[in-house]
Amino acid sequence: MDSIPSSPSRAANPGIELEDPLTVGYESPDEIDASNYQVSWTNVMEEGRYLSPSTYQKVEVLILCWAEHCRDIDTQEEVARFKAVLEKGFCYNVTVVDLDAKAKQKLQVQVNAKVAGFVENHDGPDTLLIVYYAGHGKPGEFFGDLELFGQTSPNDTRDTKKRARNRVVWNKTEELLRPAESDVLEIFDCCYAGQLGLTRGENRLFEFLAAAPSSGTTEVPGRASFTSALTFALESLRKEKPESRFTTDEVLRRIKTAEHFPTEQIPMLSDREHKGPGGGRIMLHPLRPEKKEIEKRNGPLAQWDGHVVTLHLEFGGGKPSEAQVVALGQHFNDLFERNALGVHRIRWGGMKRSTFGRAARKFRGNLRKRRASSNGWRANYRKCAAQSPSAVATKKMDLLSPQVSGFESQGSIDNESPKSILPSSVPTSDMEGELDTIMDQGYKPNKQQHWDTSSAVE
Repeated sequence: MDSIPSSPSRAANPGIELEDPLTVGYESPDEIDASNYQVSWTNVMEEGRYLSPSTYQKVEVLILCWAEHCRDIDTQEEVARFKAVLEKGFCYNVTVVDLDAKAKQKLQVQVNAKVAGFVENHDGPDTLLIVYYAGHGKPGEFFGDLELFGQTSPNDTRDTKKRARNRVVWNKTEELLRPAESDVLEIFDCCYAGQLGLTRGENRLFEFLAAAPSSGTTEVPGRASFTSALTFALESLRKEKPESRFTTDEVLRRIKTAEHFPTEQIPMLSDREHKGPGGGRIMLHPLRPEKKEIEKRNGPLAQWDGHVVTLHLEFGGGKPSEAQVVALGQHFNDLFERNALGVHRIRWGGMKRSTFGRAARKFRGNLRKRRASSNGWRANYRKCAAQSPSAVATKKMDLLSPQVSGFESQGSIDNESPKSILPSSVPTSDMEGELDTIMDQGYKPNKQQHWDTSSAVE
């Protein structure tokens, strides 16, 4: 939903993309594998006789949109389709709230009250709370703030009091979701949704699915909109996946395959809080009307007397296969069934490279950036060297400008070869090749890769 963001003195510049350390690279091979392994692990755990389920037993959805007289884009039709998929295809309970900017209460108060009531009425264990928003969005007054509004024109006014009544600062409302015991998933179909600032907090899953990055706009409601692509993704994954279980990062990958979804639009997934022992991603699945009865051998899990055993499995011979992970889960099922240990559940804790592997990968990424910079420097020099000596001399200061950190001139630019005047801080091709060899060996010490998977036994 295209809108022009305001430019307050302390607002984030929409033209600048900042790398968020908790933004999920949902298209990376590692993340794809981790997602598949998590779903496979959960499917196996559901076959065991544990005292608590591995999947959600309750999912509540709060849809926030604008009343008809408070919006200048029509989201009603696609929101209705999205709601129908959640209710009929997934058996989720859905509540729709129409925000009214002309009501006596300020919008911020309205939204805060609705979200607070939503948490109060539905929060609990084995529960997922989903908050979905469709409408306009833009960067707020302070860095990391995301403002929501229904109409573009009332929000362009310079009257700060009037503008405050017509907008919602979502960061303020989001604080009401933080004390919840449930996992939380926010889905925002609005421009600049990725602007929402990063926070850190509790040991549970709290994810944010944004239709666009902090500097990106979105399509108006229709077949090319984010909500239409989201509805397509949920429907298709529900039909294709075993047990109809899939993670949020898989939803994003499927969104990008929707027929009319713009290729230039980049949806984002980020963690709103650091993940605790549970790890993994939020997993969506239909709720079963016929809930499986679980034998209560040792009584309910007492929050004040429960214990968690955390296991980290380190693999030094390469990444384990999905079949091996499934076999491991089956052995756990058999072990706890034979010994009647009273385990409530075993939660998937994620899969990642070892500490050394992650450090080596980051180093290699920095090396590639440095190599690209040196290649650009060489290209610039060769272009100048192809000109007359006088033209090269006039650009000498530009090429060896002190603004380029670490550059040292060696010899005369007019008389020396391009190789002889390369900055001492830029690796030559031989050095780069040697670093590549070192990094390849570092990635595979003794021709092995180290992977770390974890699980928590309650």
